[in-house]
Amino acid sequence: MSTTTPRRPRSGRTPSPGFRPRTAADHLPRPERTERSVPRGLAALLGLLVLVVGVPVGLVLLVGNPLPTAAPSLDWLTAPVTAEALINIVAVLVWLVWAHFVVCLLAEWRAVRAGRLPGMVPAGAGSQLVARRLIAGVLLLAGSATMTGQAPGQSGAPAASVVSTAQAGAAAEQGATGGVGVGEAGAREDSAPTASGAVAEARSEVASSTVTKFYEVKPPSGRHHDTLWDIADRTLGDPYRYKELYQLNQGRTQPDGRKLQEADLIQPGWQLVMPADATGPDITSVRTQAPAAAPTPAPEASQAVLDELGGRTADVTAQAAGEAGSGAVGRAADLAVPAGGGVSADTAPAGATEGGEAEQVPLGDLALGGGMVLAGLALALSTRRGAYGDPGAPEQALRLAADGGRAELLDRGLRVLAAGRRDQGLDLPDAAAVYVGDEQLVVHLAGGADHPAPPSPWQQTEEGGVWVLRSGDLEGHPVTGPAPWPALVNVARSHGFDLLVDLEYAPGLVSIGGDPQVAREVALSTVVDLVTHAWSDGARATLVGFAGSGTEALADLAPGRIHQVRSIEEALEVGRRDVEAHRSRLRGLGVDGVLAGRSAGAGPDLRPHVIVLSGSPGPQEAQQLTELLAAGRTGLAVLCVGQTLSARWRFVVDASGQLDLGVLGLSGTARRLRHGDLDRIAGWVREAAESGAEAAARTAALGPLDAVATLPAQRRPVAEAAPMWDRQSALAHVGLLGPVLVQAPGQVTPGREELLTELVTLVALHPEGVHDAVLRISLWPRGVEDDVVEATLASATQWLGTGSDGSPVLDRDDAGRWRLGPEVHVDWLELTALAGRRDTPPRELAEVLDQARGPAFSGTPGTRYGWLAFHQAARDARVVITAVARHTASALAGSGDRPAAERALRDGLTLVPQAQALWRDLLRLLGGSDPDHAAGVTREMRAALGDAALEPETVSLVQHLSPDLRELG
Repeated sequence: MSTTTPRRPRSGRTPSPGFRPRTAADHLPRPERTERSVPRGLAALLGLLVLVVGVPVGLVLLVGNPLPTAAPSLDWLTAPVTAEALINIVAVLVWLVWAHFVVCLLAEWRAVRAGRLPGMVPAGAGSQLVARRLIAGVLLLAGSATMTGQAPGQSGAPAASVVSTAQAGAAAEQGATGGVGVGEAGAREDSAPTASGAVAEARSEVASSTVTKFYEVKPPSGRHHDTLWDIADRTLGDPYRYKELYQLNQGRTQPDGRKLQEADLIQPGWQLVMPADATGPDITSVRTQAPAAAPTPAPEASQAVLDELGGRTADVTAQAAGEAGSGAVGRAADLAVPAGGGVSADTAPAGATEGGEAEQVPLGDLALGGGMVLAGLALALSTRRGAYGDPGAPEQALRLAADGGRAELLDRGLRVLAAGRRDQGLDLPDAAAVYVGDEQLVVHLAGGADHPAPPSPWQQTEEGGVWVLRSGDLEGHPVTGPAPWPALVNVARSHGFDLLVDLEYAPGLVSIGGDPQVAREVALSTVVDLVTHAWSDGARATLVGFAGSGTEALADLAPGRIHQVRSIEEALEVGRRDVEAHRSRLRGLGVDGVLAGRSAGAGPDLRPHVIVLSGSPGPQEAQQLTELLAAGRTGLAVLCVGQTLSARWRFVVDASGQLDLGVLGLSGTARRLRHGDLDRIAGWVREAAESGAEAAARTAALGPLDAVATLPAQRRPVAEAAPMWDRQSALAHVGLLGPVLVQAPGQVTPGREELLTELVTLVALHPEGVHDAVLRISLWPRGVEDDVVEATLASATQWLGTGSDGSPVLDRDDAGRWRLGPEVHVDWLELTALAGRRDTPPRELAEVLDQARGPAFSGTPGTRYGWLAFHQAARDARVVITAVARHTASALAGSGDRPAAERALRDGLTLVPQAQALWRDLLRLLGGSDPDHAAGVTREMRAALGDAALEPETVSLVQHLSPDLRELG
């Protein structure tokens, strides 16, 4: 298994002007270069033929039969030793050596077929090593195997020695504590008073950690062996300390089952324990957990710790959501803020939300899927509850533990890349691997460094084969167009980054071997990852052989995108139809390749399809799959659980969750989803769907006055109580009818604009005022110092400026709450105030709707605005907007102004694209007497709704207006 550690940046170099990527070879593990794979493979094939065929043929031709043709007799003892006899004796010895080599070769070949490492052939050290290298070279030529670093004789899955490095300590803590997702988050956010305290307490109850240094034996460049003397010289600076290394490792069982018995006999792949002062690029620091008590905790106790940590996560979620919500604001004024500036457990009402006391949802083993998978699940729940449903406790817990910022960076960054390449007139290259971190996105390209420079804001490293994007460089770049690699799936976490591979790029079948149960969990996680993220652009999955209610319920997670079939033959038939449909579409476009077709705008017709097998296919089925996948990138990929010789990519995962990506040369901690958690996810999805359907039905029956009446009392038309200046005369503007923005007269540094915009938005959504405690827990949910809060508020006050009376526009009221003055215009509050009046003219409502710039309350960075996901204002806005748009359009159409009615409906759909009630009104308005026009609006609606299920009323109306339409989905 690969144990490559990211190299640190070189010091003492003079930086060149402009941005220099901080990743690639200096920070990330990279696949080994494959430029010489073909020559090496051909040389290995030639060598194999020479040894297996050439040697016996040469012996037969040159020597003939070396064995005597008559029975032995005593005359042999007195017969002279002739040159012919000596040649025959040497020939017999060569035949024996050849036969022994063939045995080694067969042992290696059988191991390859079984997907494991071979056992030790007696007296076969040298011969077996040559056989292994020759077979690996031949398979490398076919792209289906890679050399492992272990010595002959190692059995089972490769031992996973790397748990964490100095740059990725969180992974070690996660692995040692059973993979608790909140432990990962806590490791990254040790400054958090609540989260870090909970994690530290749990760790102190379960284990005390120690750090051990290891060195993996690898022959130095240009040599075939290594010695303890040289290792001590390289890592300790003193070769005479080799005895210390011997004493530390004597008798210790190595990955291949052997032990160090003699100081001068070590094998490649052995893991040597090193002294604490060992240094060097090949030293790996591993954090291990020593139980506090001698007995190992029972599984029930371990699960209790997981649930407790998950419960504490839910507490933090409920606290952040509740304090940011209006229901808690009234009580926040009475909170006593601790001197440290945070909201303590004693002063903050844990679990308080707008809807009452929050349910605690411990994630438990779901956290093994990692933050990216959890972000996908949260997005799926949000989609299923629709535009009007309230986020439930499971969604809140998922969002808190998720890496939403990474998911957003990946989606936006890749779409910007695809659009830039299209503008350059260049096709997208294939991606061998993608790394995403909190601040950077790194793409390792297939085919080496022979690629033109990427479009801005992407940067190319010096090697040329790696493209890098910093999250801060995305600002100002519009996100349009399809995702370039929708079959990217998050398979592992490596060196603090999430590692993704493109299943579409695989040149054939992809297999996951090793521990069967863990391999199945990796496959299920891959399926969920494939169908829940924004960048997957409608990718589909077909499951073969996965039984149980949990996998059946996965269909509810992404309706229409996950299917189950009973046999590989059925899956093959579906796959063949997809491949032929894609080829036909590409021929129609006149382009070569799926990537070029997506760049040409045919993304919806070229969606990836991944077939996932619960076991290895049989020989005939494997042959059919290989033939189907042999044509390169066709939009189809096949993943199976269990090793198979026909697989071109062979992944191996061990019982501890360490994943080796085989020929890709990468490794990391696997992303997993346990079968028992599928039922929990299915239950959450059903609850979200039912809640969304009920909320949509209620919303469709509301008029503007009724919609405003559903708002909390604090937010009912506040403009009447405190008149707000109109847009033209206002000193500042807060735009929520579209991507969130703040326009103010003052100056602000770009680095602080996001935080200040979030602060002003929070205050704007609470006209009744916001207490310091709510600001703290909303903007800094993991804690903040007093001076940071004061400096931020001072910057926001200066940014917004002062009113006509000289008082700050952002200021405290008599109760100590922060409020915005009437000089600040908030479009959402203006719409609410007008909708709450009976005598508001429809055209005045239409003018406010005309301010729509995109989906309401959108455009927020994934790393911020966590409180907004649970704030009732976002849901309230969609309810009021839908009611206002329907009422306005009806009134305008009734007066004979159908174009103005259509504009009002389309403005409403700009703000709430998922509002099927608005789509139904638009269908009636435009397609009531024209089936073709109705069909066009229906196609427009399906494109806007994406994978969302159609409401029964929508289906009935479309079938009535356009009976021949077959595009409902």
